[in-house]
Amino acid sequence: MTSTLRKRLVTALGVATLLAADVVAAIAQPAGLFPAERLRRDTTAIHALGVSGVQARMIAPDGRQSVATSGTPT
Repeated sequence: MTSTLRKRLVTALGVATLLAADVVAAIAQPAGLFPAERLRRDTTAIHALGVSGVQARMIAPDGRQSVATSGTPT
């Protein structure tokens, strides 16, 4: 495995871990920002870390979906 590929995998794993932790926090503390606003804020934060394009999708328990993108043309 090349060093670049290893770095990308570690970065992807770190981002996935941060997103999972944020989802758990969102479920535990529903007050504050609406879930779609949190999703948009989180994709912007991930993009700021240096990821060229970020897209995140959230499916609520009632089936509603929210999608947020950052760093990609819409």
